[in-house]
Amino acid sequence: MKILISMVEDKNYKIGSRIECDGYRGTVKYFGPVGDTKGEWLGVDWDDPTRGKHNGTYDGVEYFKTWRPTSGSFIRPGKVKLGISCPQAIRARYGLINDELVGIDKDNLNSLQKEINAPFLEMVGFSKVNKKQSKFDQLKVIWLREQCVSDAGRPRELEELCPNLDELDISRNLINSWKFVSEICCQLRMLTRLNVSENHLPVEQNLETLKNAFLNVKHLTMAKMNYNWFDIQQCIIMFPSIQELSVSFNIVDTLEVPSKNSNIMKITELTLEANLISSWDEVLKLGHLPSLEYLNLNLNKINAIYFPTTHPMEKTNLFPALRQLHISKNNISEWRSISELEKLVNLEELKLRDNPVLQGETIETARQLIIARITKLKILNGTEIWYGERRGAEYDYLKLFGPHWIDSENNLEKRNEFIANHPRYPSLVQKYGLPDIPVSKKNGGMMSNVISVEFVCPKDQGQNKGIKRKLLKDMEVQKVTGLAQRLFKTGGKIPVLSFLQQNLSRDEIPLDKPLQKLSYYSIQDGDQVLVRW
Repeated sequence: MKILISMVEDKNYKIGSRIECDGYRGTVKYFGPVGDTKGEWLGVDWDDPTRGKHNGTYDGVEYFKTWRPTSGSFIRPGKVKLGISCPQAIRARYGLINDELVGIDKDNLNSLQKEINAPFLEMVGFSKVNKKQSKFDQLKVIWLREQCVSDAGRPRELEELCPNLDELDISRNLINSWKFVSEICCQLRMLTRLNVSENHLPVEQNLETLKNAFLNVKHLTMAKMNYNWFDIQQCIIMFPSIQELSVSFNIVDTLEVPSKNSNIMKITELTLEANLISSWDEVLKLGHLPSLEYLNLNLNKINAIYFPTTHPMEKTNLFPALRQLHISKNNISEWRSISELEKLVNLEELKLRDNPVLQGETIETARQLIIARITKLKILNGTEIWYGERRGAEYDYLKLFGPHWIDSENNLEKRNEFIANHPRYPSLVQKYGLPDIPVSKKNGGMMSNVISVEFVCPKDQGQNKGIKRKLLKDMEVQKVTGLAQRLFKTGGKIPVLSFLQQNLSRDEIPLDKPLQKLSYYSIQDGDQVLVRW
């Protein structure tokens, strides 16, 4: 096989430059003649291997090498789009027509945000650009996604054009090195948010020398970059002020314990969504990040959660600041993993959807089981947890596993195993006492839907006799209010209801949600419903 080395580098077709054709992007690997054909060709190594046809070899001659066996092809230069400078792209997209900035595409923002998980794109491109703005130096947010940007333009051109820029999205463009990114950002001294997703940016040596270009960047998004964790760490060296890092849809499968001097130690929010992490041991390596408050692990392959503690009820020293954890669409299959999250000292918000552990449970039951297992949880799957819901979830959890708790009372091995699976249970017993309501064997712990309560009107001091009635747990509060209205003949006035627990706390709990079912408040046999008007 003959090997032909390109000796021609037109100023517009430099080897290594990026091009676009029909929505596909690739890297120029060759420029010149091919075989006996007339004219010149571009040898392109496509990002999408299905776009190409070969490995850079034609008629027995190797013109270039490709990253995949079928990612290469030859194409006429006139068919491709070449790169333009960042200032050119800004003028083209945000140019002035009738004293108004134009070129802002609102329709693609929502789908783009979901695609590459870049939350700040909610504002990129139009929300901070309005009709009153008429000069480029007023722009604080610029969206240049898919604008064929390849370089920074003339020296200081961008600095003079947009000196007040705070957020910049240059995702999915034709930039081919971090050096060009630094040449853009070094002119934007006010820049705090940067999105470079879906660019072909090789991780080269000595990236640290570029850090002066990114001194104030706090929020960095690098989605779909084909980076592993080593690559990401090398890039973070350039960002001394980094706080929020999003690296979704990359190829991260292993992590490393960060060194004390690493910029990663400063991170407060980390998004690792849609990577290849399968072992929780890898996640634990991030547990020493002192400021990490938000961790997104959605769409990975994690099958279990555990923390290295000496006792099931002992809190972990790892993730000391973590308040929000997203771990939907993984492979978690046991409730013990959910119970392990009780060991996190500050966890307040959890997203846990589409995991095998939830199969076979209704949405309502799964929600209750999660709430009861984690003490400080305030928001689950985006919905706030109210006092009544938590109380009901904890009490039903007590009832459901009460027989197992009692059964393990005289067997130390069984008791230890029970606590390992239900570390919160002893504290719930201390909080509420052990319920003595019998458990139905037929449905594995679900209680009868019928309860008997006593309606009492506190203002009837003379004849303070209650009225007992049987109610269904799935009866709505507004229907119970109507029943109380008839029982006490309130004369058209709508009574206000609350209730007292028979065997637990004597605190009065308001029935303040008309459309909620009684089961929401976990009213039990023998409780008193107080009626006032």
